[in-house]
Amino acid sequence: MFAIMGATGQTGSAALAAAMAAGHAVRAIVREPSRATALTDKGAVLAKADLDDVEALTAAFAGTKAVYVLNPVPHAAEDVFAAAAKNGAAIAEAIRRAGVPHVVALSSSGAHRTEGTGIVRALHDFEQALRGSAPSLTFIRATEFMENWGSVLGVAAEHGILPSMRQPLDAAGETVSAQDVGRQAAAELARPHEGERIVNLKGPAEYSPQDAAQALGELLGKPVSAVPTPREEWEPGLVAAGLSESHARELAGLYDAMNAGRIGFETVGETRRGSVTLKEALTALLG
Repeated sequence: MFAIMGATGQTGSAALAAAMAAGHAVRAIVREPSRATALTDKGAVLAKADLDDVEALTAAFAGTKAVYVLNPVPHAAEDVFAAAAKNGAAIAEAIRRAGVPHVVALSSSGAHRTEGTGIVRALHDFEQALRGSAPSLTFIRATEFMENWGSVLGVAAEHGILPSMRQPLDAAGETVSAQDVGRQAAAELARPHEGERIVNLKGPAEYSPQDAAQALGELLGKPVSAVPTPREEWEPGLVAAGLSESHARELAGLYDAMNAGRIGFETVGETRRGSVTLKEALTALLG
C-alpha cells in the first residue's frame, strides 16, 4: 500500500489517481475526511492527519511500502519558515517512527539554495529535515506550476488582461502542470532505491506570460494581453488575497528570484519532462 499526503490537493489527487490506475492500494491522508468521501468511492482508504500531528501521521504511514509527502506553507502563518519547519519535523519524525522504507517528497527547483529564493527556502529546509528519515528517499524538484495562473483567470476573462509578477513578459521560463507532478510522484512511489535520488521535473516546453495570455485568448475567444504587476503592488495584493504578511513577503521574494534567474535546477539528479502543455492546463482550469 502507498500513502499519499494532500490527497485532495492538486498533486496529491493526481498521484492518487495514477497510483490506483496502476493497481496499487492507496491510503489517502487528508485533514477533513468528511470532505473526501469521493476518494473512498474510488477505492482509497482514508486516514486523517494534520501536518504537525506526529501521532496521526505515524498511524497513517504505518505498514506502507512508500509514502508521498509534501509540506505546503500555511497561508496565514505569521512566520512561514517556522511553521513549515514545524510541519517538516513532524513529517520526518512520523516517517522514522513508522519505519517507512521509501519516501517521495515534493520539492522545488532552487531548493538546493539556502538563501535568495523567497518561499522556496522552506522546501530547502524540508529536504534537510527529511534526509536520513528513510533508507530510500526521492525528491521531486518541480518548476513553477502552470496552475498558478488560476488566481488571475477571472481578471483575464472579465477585463482581457493577465496580470503577471513574472517579468519581463516575453521571457520564457520552465513551468510544469501539477497533473504531471502527481503522475511523476506515483511513478516514483513504485521505484524504491538505496539512498537519495533527485528528479528535476519540467513541463514539455518553456512558456512566457505572453504565451499564457495568447493561450487564454484562444480559449476565451477574446483578446487577452499580459500586463506587468508593479513590484510595489505585489505584497499588498497578496495580503488582500488572504496571505499573511510573512507569506506575501516570501512569495514576492520567490518571484524576484525567478525574474532574476536564481530559481533553477542543480546540476545533479535525473531530469524529466511532463506532457501537459500550458494550454491544456489552462483549459482544465477554465473547466
